[in-house]
Amino acid sequence: MEDSEQRVQTHPEIEADSCKGCGRCVAACPKKCLAISEKMNKMGVKPVAYKGDGCIGCAMCFYNCPEPYAIKVVKA
Repeated sequence: MEDSEQRVQTHPEIEADSCKGCGRCVAACPKKCLAISEKMNKMGVKPVAYKGDGCIGCAMCFYNCPEPYAIKVVKA
């Protein structure tokens, strides 16, 4: 079995309408796989978005987010 097959695939799920766009999760991510989106959410702020790859499942984004339920890390 290859190393990539042994790794559990994880990624953050971001509830864009709950995100305040503070950027704390972006700064905390060791793999820099989060970024501020160009689209506005219903609160009129630019939420965080997952770039699509690179997540290692450390949940630093989750632990640094001040908004409950705005971000969670899930196994794919």
